[in-house]
Amino acid sequence: MNFGALKGVISAVAPTLGTALAGPLGGTAAQAISAVLGCKTDAKAISTAMQNATPEQLAEIKKAELDFEAQMKQMDVDIFALETADVQDARKAHKGDWTPKILAIGCLLLFAGYAVLITVSPPPEASDTIPSLLIGAMSSTLAAVVSFYFGASHGGKDD
Repeated sequence: MNFGALKGVISAVAPTLGTALAGPLGGTAAQAISAVLGCKTDAKAISTAMQNATPEQLAEIKKAELDFEAQMKQMDVDIFALETADVQDARKAHKGDWTPKILAIGCLLLFAGYAVLITVSPPPEASDTIPSLLIGAMSSTLAAVVSFYFGASHGGKDD
């Protein structure tokens, strides 16, 4: 089951359940959500049910989150620590590999070069959209690189 796409939608209502969906406890979180929404536990069914959720169901999801947090606390499981450990594993896996470093340096140089290029030689006003899109795409790629190397990828609760 791939719940990664649902993480943002669920996190808006229930951050802990949203985080758990994308991690190793995704099945447990999906069961808690699907029980409230009255749907199957697969990502597509939950997504469809969330689009049609009533305010009462959203309040029930929040209650289910509190129950889920209590259950995880009772089992001594820290959802956010699991998420952080998953990100750290990605960094450790590529620790000795030069490929991510070369790609990161390449992204930085391309971004800087393009920024200088459009500053020195601005495009015609009629074609402002494409340079703006490219700068936006390059900025988000550079942000992902920085997040990978410096750990700015944790979007959960503060401990």
